[in-house]
Amino acid sequence: MSKKGLLLLNIGSPKSYEVSDVKKYLRTFLMDKDIINIPFLARWFLVNCMIVPRRSSYSAGNYKKIWMEGGSPLLVHTVNFAKKLQEAVGDRYSVKIGMRYSDPSIETALREFSNEGIEDVLLVPLYPQYAEATTGSSLKEVERLLQKMKLPIKTQALSYFYAAPPFVDSSAKMIEESLRNKTVDHYLFSFHGLPESQVRKVHGCLRSEDCCFEKNACDKPCYRAQCFASASAIAQKLHIPASHWSVSFQSRLGRGEWLKPATDHSLQVLAESGRKKIAVICPSFVADCIETLEEIGMGGKELFTEHGGEEFDLIPCVNDEDHWITNFQKLI
Repeated sequence: MSKKGLLLLNIGSPKSYEVSDVKKYLRTFLMDKDIINIPFLARWFLVNCMIVPRRSSYSAGNYKKIWMEGGSPLLVHTVNFAKKLQEAVGDRYSVKIGMRYSDPSIETALREFSNEGIEDVLLVPLYPQYAEATTGSSLKEVERLLQKMKLPIKTQALSYFYAAPPFVDSSAKMIEESLRNKTVDHYLFSFHGLPESQVRKVHGCLRSEDCCFEKNACDKPCYRAQCFASASAIAQKLHIPASHWSVSFQSRLGRGEWLKPATDHSLQVLAESGRKKIAVICPSFVADCIETLEEIGMGGKELFTEHGGEEFDLIPCVNDEDHWITNFQKLI
């Protein structure tokens, strides 16, 4: 059997925490029409004249807080995961990383596959839940580059794994290991947010607060429904009572309506309602990054304690844990 390619897709991160590199990354990221879906000229003005000038220094400072010796946590964890996975799968696959908006790039990975004579590639966007802004954009970029480069490569895609047992099992194991011998009043599952307008593009989505719990709600696929399904599956695996966990959405950008409830609001409400010890899980990420380590682990913790909370545990992502390497092979 000929060797196949395995391309791990993720969003990427700045080359460094210097303001110039953060500016470059934000421009590339935010100019993607799947991220900000407005006409090109309006998007260009919004990104280059408003968002980037206002956010670049602030974002650079936040990246600096969590930067690791080998680069951004997202890059370091993804590289380590790819190395361990390559060792585990041996000669069956050639494992490569393709970052959507930074290096190592998707284009470089595809060229290396071609140079190795690989004609079949499995695409695995490392986003458990499907969204056009993440999985959709990454898969479209692969297709665009294949046509541009005229490479004889056939692809298949694992488009989501939001409630797949291998992902649920590893997520649950991370929670168990992180909270061993600890008492928790409430578990908050915080997912990356999306504008409500993007979610409503899927026919039948966001008709009501409860539509995500209807039968076959995830089949559309609906990002919000898949988030609730992930949280529910992990909670069931750990036998957490329904009254002891909830879902929220983080990382809001701009003035439009985003998925609710917001994580910062939920943290405040939980603290003010007497929940003293909480654990926050971020199942829309498989690798720790600025959104988990800084936004939740630092900013979220500060907000929770300011409003009366006492103990705040951020559960690490599955990162490059050995059990995730084993379970990931079951997915592919």
